[in-house]
Amino acid sequence: MRFSLSLFLVLYCLTTGLAQSTNRLVDVRFQYKAGRSRPLILAHRGGPGPTDTENSLVTFRQTVHAVPDAILEMDVRMTVDSVLVLLHDDDIARTTTGTGSLKTMMWSTLNQVRLRNLNGEPTAQKIALFSEVLRWASARKVLMAIDAKPGTDLNRVMQTIKQAGALDQVFLICYSVADAKRMRLLFPDLWVALGFETTEQLKTVGKEIELRNLIALASIRDRAFYDAFHRQGVLCTASTYGHTGLDELPVAHAAEKYRFLVKNGADILTTDRPIEVSALFQPDR
Repeated sequence: MRFSLSLFLVLYCLTTGLAQSTNRLVDVRFQYKAGRSRPLILAHRGGPGPTDTENSLVTFRQTVHAVPDAILEMDVRMTVDSVLVLLHDDDIARTTTGTGSLKTMMWSTLNQVRLRNLNGEPTAQKIALFSEVLRWASARKVLMAIDAKPGTDLNRVMQTIKQAGALDQVFLICYSVADAKRMRLLFPDLWVALGFETTEQLKTVGKEIELRNLIALASIRDRAFYDAFHRQGVLCTASTYGHTGLDELPVAHAAEKYRFLVKNGADILTTDRPIEVSALFQPDR
C-alpha cells in the first residue's frame, strides 16, 4: 500500500507539472500552427496612432481593448539609479518634454517630464515604470515582447518579470546569442527572439541554444525562408513598419499584401497599426 501511494504521488506530480508546462500562455499561443489563416499581431511600441504615445500604459490599454490577443512590444531602459522604465530612445527629447540621456538620469528627474505623442505634442502622461506595466498585463494575461535595450541589466529585467508573475506571458528579444544562452541558463523555459537574415544562421544558433521556445525576428522573406524555420517548429515574424514598410501605405491598398505575407508563411506581423491590420484577418477556426 505504501509503495502504491508513493507511486501515485510521483505520477501525480509528473502529470501535474506536465499540464502546467503545456498550459503556459506563451507555449499555447506560440506553438507553430501550419496553415495559419490569422497571424499573431505584434503591436510595435504598443501600436500608437499619431495622437497617441508610444510605450505607454494608455496606448497599451487602447490596443488590447481593440485587439485582445495582441502582443505588446515594449522597450525597456534603465536609469542611473537602476529603475526600469519604458522608452525607446536613450535621448528623451523626441518622446518626452525633457532633454538629455536617460541612462544618466535619476528616476526622480524622469518622473517629472511628460510624454509626447507621435505628432510631438505634449501630453499629461508620465513615463511608464516597467513594473507598473507588468502588473497590469499580468492581471489581464496580455502577451508581451520585451525589448531590453543594450546596456539594460537583463538579470534585473527578468527578475522584475518573475516578481510580477508574468514569466508565462513574455518573450525576450535578445541582441546576441550569448544573451539568449545566458538567460536560458537562468530561465530554461524562457521564450527568446533573435534576429535572422538567413536560414544558415539556424545551424549556428542551434549549436548554442535549443531551438525550442524560439522566435525568429525577420523582415519580409520568401516561402523557402519560412519553411526552413517551420520545420524546426520556429515561428517567424515579418516586420511591416518603417519608412519603406507596408504600414506606410493606405490600409486598403496594402490589405492583400498583408494577407499574402501570411499565406507565404509569416506567423507574426510586427506592425505600427495593429488594430487596422488585425481587422484584415478572420479568427482561426
